[in-house]
Amino acid sequence: MNNLMKNYPEPNLAKGSRKQKIRGLPSFREKFVAVILGIICFVLMYTVVRVITFIPSTLIQEQNNSSRITRLQKESHCGHCPKDWFTYSNNCYYITFEEKTWNGSLTACASRNSTLLYLDDEEELKFLKSLSVMSWIPVFREDRDHPWKWQNGSTFKLQISDSSPEKRNCAVLSPEVIKSDDCEFPNLYTCKHKLEN
Repeated sequence: MNNLMKNYPEPNLAKGSRKQKIRGLPSFREKFVAVILGIICFVLMYTVVRVITFIPSTLIQEQNNSSRITRLQKESHCGHCPKDWFTYSNNCYYITFEEKTWNGSLTACASRNSTLLYLDDEEELKFLKSLSVMSWIPVFREDRDHPWKWQNGSTFKLQISDSSPEKRNCAVLSPEVIKSDDCEFPNLYTCKHKLEN
């Protein structure tokens, strides 16, 4: 009897149930589409989370910057600074993003009815460093063996970092230190104008 069963083909019912099982499984194309949609969903979720966490920190930073500028404007005792300048301790400052030589910076500030950034006191130096200002200052020396002087001829008393053996006879204020630099090398500059009392 067993031999007889082996010779007969399987009933159609069994074949149909196998095909139904195969049809019930997703095809390669369906699996591929599902993976692609999953990746897209993940990227979108990641982007949404990044935007949600990035925007508040950016807004806080912008609010801090605008409140610092507003605070600076309120510290003006009298008079007003020109547009695009800011006020601190009865002075107007114009921070540029163009680079000029030391002499070119002196001329550019003079054309704005101001002077190249000079430092009145230690408090102003700390304030400018806190803004990460990098600028030529009107301090120079005749040669490496000569003392540093303000443009008006008075002696400059603050420390200037001067580690290069090259000819560097002009001074630059950076966020960390005041350093020597080549007067002909283009650097950023800041103009300063004292408000009238």
